[in-house]
Amino acid sequence: MGLLFNLHWGLFFGLGIALLTFIILSYWGEKLILIFAKARYVTDDEILINQVKNFCCHCEIADVKIYWSNVFVNNLYYTNSYFGKPALIIGKNIYNTFTRNELNSLIYASLLKLKSNEAKHRTVASLIFLILYSPVYLLRSAVHNKFTVDVLNIFLYPAYFLKSKLYEKEKSVLSFDQEVGKFEGLRKDYISALFKVNHLPVCSETSIGGLLMNELNHVKNQTDDVLKYLLIDHVSVETRVKALK
Repeated sequence: MGLLFNLHWGLFFGLGIALLTFIILSYWGEKLILIFAKARYVTDDEILINQVKNFCCHCEIADVKIYWSNVFVNNLYYTNSYFGKPALIIGKNIYNTFTRNELNSLIYASLLKLKSNEAKHRTVASLIFLILYSPVYLLRSAVHNKFTVDVLNIFLYPAYFLKSKLYEKEKSVLSFDQEVGKFEGLRKDYISALFKVNHLPVCSETSIGGLLMNELNHVKNQTDDVLKYLLIDHVSVETRVKALK
């Protein structure tokens, strides 16, 4: 900004652009996530819609919009923005292969995240990281050589590290799991759902959308992205299940 508008005004233009970006993400952040997920509004399962409404009443939160995703099919995602509307994005493979109670456990856990405002923080943070690292994201999605992708992963390490420090504190993760387990009849299904999701392969791992959606779920899919799992400590599913039992 300093080079474009001279050193005197560059700081003010930069701050203005940063403020405008934050305002846009605060109002339309969840809509951007829905675009990346190629989400489609759920109209063909009244039982699912009514179940989500019942959970919303139990959690004392406003109605949440429900969407399908045929792109990120192996997980369930939650998203919101500071002045937007909360949404659930259900991968079609999760919907078709999980039992109804397993799906319900992930939905209930997502609604608890939406109630606590953590989903808002995660959504905006993920979009900010997308903007900051967009050149690396674009190169990574365009390159097909595995060695080059591995090299580009190194530049994404700061984003992975900061996200893990924000959201992967063991005490917080285990405490949240216990809160989900308090709902009668869902504890065993939640354990089963965590294991199943963790063993499903990630979809579109090198795409921009995949990196954006990565922090908007309860447990990550298995991945070929060695860097993230070797250099950054995540709370393992085994540790979470042991605490739940």
